[in-house]
Amino acid sequence: MKHKKSLDSEVVPLHLIFDYPVHWSKFKVLRDLLQNFYDAVGHREWHRRFSWQCEDGRLQLNAQDVGFSHDWLLHIGASTKREAIGEYAGYFGEGFKIAALCALRDHDWQIELASRDWRLQVTTESVRVDGRNLISLAYRIWQDEPWRDNTTLWIEPFRASDRDTVECAFLSFFAASNPLFGEPIWNGPEGAVFLRSKHPKPPGFPQTSEALGSGIVFAGYQALGSLELPLVVCSHRIRWNDRERSNFFRMDVVRVVEDIAARLPPEAAMRVLPYFRRWWYQYPRRRYDFDSWHRVVRTLAQQVSRSPEHAERWRERFPHLLCAAPIKRADIAARNRRRQALDWLGRQRRKYRLVQEGFSTLGYGLLETACEAADGFSVARPPTEQERRLIGLLETFVERVFPGWFGAAPLPPCRVLAHDRAVWMGMAVSQPCRDLVKNPRGWTIRRRLSSVALMPSLFRAERGPEALSTYLHELGHCFGGDQSGSFSEALTGMLEVVLAHPEDLMTFRQAWDAACRIDSA
Repeated sequence: MKHKKSLDSEVVPLHLIFDYPVHWSKFKVLRDLLQNFYDAVGHREWHRRFSWQCEDGRLQLNAQDVGFSHDWLLHIGASTKREAIGEYAGYFGEGFKIAALCALRDHDWQIELASRDWRLQVTTESVRVDGRNLISLAYRIWQDEPWRDNTTLWIEPFRASDRDTVECAFLSFFAASNPLFGEPIWNGPEGAVFLRSKHPKPPGFPQTSEALGSGIVFAGYQALGSLELPLVVCSHRIRWNDRERSNFFRMDVVRVVEDIAARLPPEAAMRVLPYFRRWWYQYPRRRYDFDSWHRVVRTLAQQVSRSPEHAERWRERFPHLLCAAPIKRADIAARNRRRQALDWLGRQRRKYRLVQEGFSTLGYGLLETACEAADGFSVARPPTEQERRLIGLLETFVERVFPGWFGAAPLPPCRVLAHDRAVWMGMAVSQPCRDLVKNPRGWTIRRRLSSVALMPSLFRAERGPEALSTYLHELGHCFGGDQSGSFSEALTGMLEVVLAHPEDLMTFRQAWDAACRIDSA
């Protein structure tokens, strides 16, 4: 309802100049006004004691059983929230003053506020600064009004189309009864985690452009960002201290989630961790990667492992996980083992899933350990006498058909893999060449071969051509790695040469089968 102005009202200037350069949206203005009610009512009573309605072009905000002195509204920073943050959404003590300025200046909203025995109207007053006439914010205050148990704020003119903005601001404050919240996962004094309900977010609800999704991130009791996952993550301890930005960046969202992950009990962490499944095997892309979920996943796994019972339940639910720690690029031996282990993993009937090393706290083993236990690594041994004779046939063919092709003579020693369970049929051990030279065909020899090795099952009758192709494949690595264009070109060239020497190929095959028959006799 409209209030009749009394003759003994007093105008109190605040000296908030209308040339103030910052423009705030209607949402932020309304949220800053609602924040004062929220801090007075508290999140436990927010949806019960606070209400709003929009009728006949007027918005009314009302808080039950709330009263305060208007002196708190006279000074910037006049607040006890800095002294004892507690369960306040506000922090700077500027909410009502700046919001009132922007409401009047940017949106032509007339604001009235009444509490206890006083009522005020936001108005303006002329002031002169540095020879200029300016307009300053001011309050027109009436005392000795009828006593009120509630505090009420009116805004007009207020269009019905702005109702969504009020709803958006209202739901942007933390409360367990918030319809955007679904089933609670954990609710503690320093934060909370809820499933996201099916209730849609109002248009304009705070979101993070790099993490669009249905999830919501609260900090300091206010919604400030979004999340790709259907979770509501709330950290009451983290405060938003940036006046220039309204929403979180991705790194801010990660910081809030990591803070809460470290506080979750094992049962709650066990429920949250599966939602991060797509990032279980994520590692930071650079030294300082503040957008990575790696630390959050590691923390959640550690929280689950604090309870042996929950760790066992987790392993029963996800039995086929293997940890794979990051490998330094300069560690050639470790990279070779990882490559073999990954090839072994790809050939297993049981589908394992790779996860980061943080899952080791839950009792999962390393990828390389599992590969080694299954004899999946290509470990070489010296050849037997029979194998040495067959290797001699391979070397004779290569020296005749490919003279000087693979670097300085002699050819690298050939060994035999320890068993046929290895993932590779052949293996080459090489080091980069310091001085690049070209072979008779003009190809650059990039690597020096220390040795090559073949699978033992190749040293049998009728498998001579297969042994030869594998041997040439491994020798070809002096031109580059498996994925390189130079290696691919070398294989094509070697195939052309072999096809151009059918007599030598037939002689080799006959000698191979004859040697195998003699050895088996």
